[in-house]
Amino acid sequence: MARPTSGKGKDNEDPAKLGDISARLSDLTSRIAAEKSTKTQAEKAPASYQGASDYSKGYRLVSEFVAGILVGAAIGYGLDRLFNTLPLFLIIFLLAGFGAGMVNMSRAANRTPPTPEELAKMPKPADDEDEDK
Repeated sequence: MARPTSGKGKDNEDPAKLGDISARLSDLTSRIAAEKSTKTQAEKAPASYQGASDYSKGYRLVSEFVAGILVGAAIGYGLDRLFNTLPLFLIIFLLAGFGAGMVNMSRAANRTPPTPEELAKMPKPADDEDEDK
């Protein structure tokens, strides 16, 4: 069976219209490389987020945990002093503070750094030198 040529297929296209395929391929390759480099530069977090060391992340997690326990203990002790039931509320709220500290610590550990779009929307910090002038 013969294929019909309606003018829409590649059978009727003039090779001169296509141009030099190697030139088009090299142009496409350079455009892809430029887009990739732009994308990788946009995905990099600013220096303020890259400088956080593992120690600072660890201290932050520990402080989240300890803060939960201390707040729970303080609330429990305050309620015990108020109602004269010293060990009851202290134990209950100490355990509740432990649980809250664990939840806060897991949230802080699973927090992801901001995306490039979110970073672009954030206001830039004001320089102290500009305010002095």
